[in-house]
Amino acid sequence: MATECRRTKKRVNRNRLVRLLIVLVVIAAIAFGIGRVTAPAKTKTVTVTETVEVPAYSANKLPETSDIFYFDVPLSHSLQRFIYEVCADENVPVTLIYAMIEHESQFNPEIISKTDDYGLMQINAVNHTWLNEEYRCADMLDPYQNVFCGVKIIGSYVSRYDGDLTKALMAYNMGDYGARKAWENGVKEITYSTTILGLMDNYEEVCHEQQKDRE
Repeated sequence: MATECRRTKKRVNRNRLVRLLIVLVVIAAIAFGIGRVTAPAKTKTVTVTETVEVPAYSANKLPETSDIFYFDVPLSHSLQRFIYEVCADENVPVTLIYAMIEHESQFNPEIISKTDDYGLMQINAVNHTWLNEEYRCADMLDPYQNVFCGVKIIGSYVSRYDGDLTKALMAYNMGDYGARKAWENGVKEITYSTTILGLMDNYEEVCHEQQKDRE
């Protein structure tokens, strides 16, 4: 009799254990399902890299690193070297470009004037379309593209007027047509050209002093 009771007890415990396991499995399944529904969706991080195209070109003669004098102005050495390279390619005095940048924008690459002149060399909006078509320079607030286009423009005038910087500066400031009309009326220089050339002399003097120190 005692043995029979023990056998019955074992059967009862086993049944309870089976029912408990079934309940646990059901609870786990429900919890897993709810977790999948309520869990936040995985986010995929995408890194977007913006490529800025700097005008590139080849030239017969570019300055050696030792030939470059970095002026104490708020322009990076990378940009200053770029200015030297473009000027060497266009046969434009680098000191002229620094003088123009100082006068035009005070070295602020993001400035836009009330007359729609942009960036370091204050290139007017009327020129942006053809500059983009000619040189693929679409952002005149990018200092590299702005300087590249500015040197190209003044360089074309320097070449056209046989190295006459006063005439080149007048054409840069007034447009070629406006400058020619001024010359026809006896105007040989304007405040803009004399101011730029005065600043250019200052940069030339700094260069000469630097060369003396190297010697």
